[in-house]
Amino acid sequence: MFLIGNFGLYRSDDGGTTWRQMDAADRRIANGQGGYNCGVYVDPRNPDIVYTINTSSYKSTDGGNTFTGFKGAPGGDDPQQMWIDPTNGQRILLGMDQGATITLDGGANWSSWYNQSTDQVYHIAVDNSYPYWVYASQQDAGAIRTRSRGNLGAVTPLDWNPVSGWEWGTTIPDPLTLNIVYASGSGILKITYPSEQWINVSPNVDPALRGRTTISQPLAFAPWNRHELITGFQFVMATTDGGMHWRKLSPDLGYPKGVAPPPDSLRGRPAPGTIVGGAIQSLALSGVARGTIWVGTNNGLIKVTRDEGKTWDDVTIPNLPNPARADILSIEASHQHAATAYVAVDLHGTGDYKPYFFRTRDDGKTWTAIVNGLPTDQPSGSFARVIREDPKQAGLLFAGTESGMYVSFDDGDTWQSLQLNLPNSSYRDIAIHGNDLVVGTYGRGIWVLDDYSPLRQITPALATEPVHLFAPGDAVRVRRNVGADTPFPPEVPHALNPPDGAIIYYYLGSKPAGEITLTVLDAGGRVVRHLSSAPIPPVVEAAQPPEPNFWVATPQPMPTAVGTNRVNWDLRYDSPPAFTHSYEINANPGLTPASPEGPVAPPGVYTLRLTVDGKIYTQAVTVLNDPRSPATAADLRAQHELQMKIYIGIQEAWDGYHQVAAVRTAVAADTASTAPAEVVAAAKALDSTLAGVGGNAEGGRRFGGFGGGGPRRRRSWG
Repeated sequence: MFLIGNFGLYRSDDGGTTWRQMDAADRRIANGQGGYNCGVYVDPRNPDIVYTINTSSYKSTDGGNTFTGFKGAPGGDDPQQMWIDPTNGQRILLGMDQGATITLDGGANWSSWYNQSTDQVYHIAVDNSYPYWVYASQQDAGAIRTRSRGNLGAVTPLDWNPVSGWEWGTTIPDPLTLNIVYASGSGILKITYPSEQWINVSPNVDPALRGRTTISQPLAFAPWNRHELITGFQFVMATTDGGMHWRKLSPDLGYPKGVAPPPDSLRGRPAPGTIVGGAIQSLALSGVARGTIWVGTNNGLIKVTRDEGKTWDDVTIPNLPNPARADILSIEASHQHAATAYVAVDLHGTGDYKPYFFRTRDDGKTWTAIVNGLPTDQPSGSFARVIREDPKQAGLLFAGTESGMYVSFDDGDTWQSLQLNLPNSSYRDIAIHGNDLVVGTYGRGIWVLDDYSPLRQITPALATEPVHLFAPGDAVRVRRNVGADTPFPPEVPHALNPPDGAIIYYYLGSKPAGEITLTVLDAGGRVVRHLSSAPIPPVVEAAQPPEPNFWVATPQPMPTAVGTNRVNWDLRYDSPPAFTHSYEINANPGLTPASPEGPVAPPGVYTLRLTVDGKIYTQAVTVLNDPRSPATAADLRAQHELQMKIYIGIQEAWDGYHQVAAVRTAVAADTASTAPAEVVAAAKALDSTLAGVGGNAEGGRRFGGFGGGGPRRRRSWG
């Protein structure tokens, strides 16, 4: 038998009576990082093959006498678990910090972990670009960023790239210069795009500073001066020139009120029995009270200044259980009220897995626990991780715990689940971009709730309404997919884009008696699009498309479930009538619509008209041009006018064909009658002329060309 610990690997051949250390000279053969990585595994078919885990994994083929590297990388993959198939030792599964990987040939080749959304995210941030970048620090895989939507109809590997930050810490973009990003965790790095070169601008490069940090080391730009970057050590520091020069905004804040911090020379080696100072874990800057900064420490303290650091008050929450071991993971300064703030306190390090969220409305003089409605005993833990206030709607709060996401509509007095389709995971951070709610999980990656604006409109009175049409957020005029050739296959890792166009929510208090409809009208009252809850028959070609059926979008009618429903208008006009349809080459699995489609509506304000049981409900929606587009308003008007001429022409051709067909049917009756020969001849001549005018309904299109396999057409409307 084998036993491994921080002290090394030991083997017993007599049932544990005696032990000997194996490969004692190789210090890799022991638990790693104080036991964070640990384990010894033996091939069930060959006892001489032994594996151990440290920051990488190691293999012995001589019963543990000597080892060599097996699976790992510089910095370590940090393996956590190994499983060996009891029937075949060549088949091994390794669970890493990054995800799961499998070998079927004893480690010669391994599967990828990039096909799994298993990022262990610590902190997230978003920038002001379009589509916006989501930045995240992630365990053992470094900082990354990913687009909120991709140009190819999905968020693909082309929309993702590493950031030269650290695996923990905070990564934030400069709000004024989108090509500059700052990342803490291993110093404070200033990263410049597109070169992605970086420089450490931390004031802690001067050893005389003796700065203490947590693994989160918060970074934030001051709302009152977007050039000012603020960070936390045991004191608050700020720079207005990108890290060239720093100034202190506080004394040492890591000690309780009434305790004098020791001299700098003694820090890191305090006298026995003395209080060990904490470091700043969380930081919040007020957007409504210039100079107000809240800080929380990893030893349970909360400090606040209202004059940008000239004076500080200790406003620590009283009577916390085991306060010196409380971790103030998150502070949120209210976006509405200068004296209000919210706090998430973590005590799970003491064995207390209950949630601790607090609110103050008097600058921290008093604190109120706000946990009503939150679970307290979930198997994976219910302790608090993060709390955020909606920047637009007072009283709307979001909270993440070790096991779920929650929302409050009454300033934290009561909570309810916002889990929806989210996994059971640890919710470490929350960011808000416009109408999007972005969450970072520790183990299941990054998730976005697209256009949550209905949450800002929920009131108690809504529950008594029979129907409610929520005001949608602005819709951006973007293409579903700009690809021009064969798309990525489905096995290429990808995430769904947000729904195209306007996301429209409506509430139904009861099941409608009949069909419901949603009509989109332009500024002149003309119908642009008509949606309905009636079943939508697929086009004939959907049964046997030239590509596998999983590429084809199934038309979805409007849902009519009791409660809140969602539908999206993709900003296109109704599809024109057509005798035949095809599917575009710029495809996405399950999302590729039949062509031809209607033109894309130009920027402007449109009216949404929802009809339920004979009653009409309306809202306006604004369509904005893609901010990346070089097209001017005049360009878009000219394009739209041309497209509408073609669109109307298609409709007229359709109508004309059917008119001709009706006349030909009548003429055919004459040619089959016993009319005089000259009448029959004239009827046939007329039918021939009509056939030339009406044309062929098939349009002459056939599969084939370009090597066969079906039509390869570009989208119909630009």
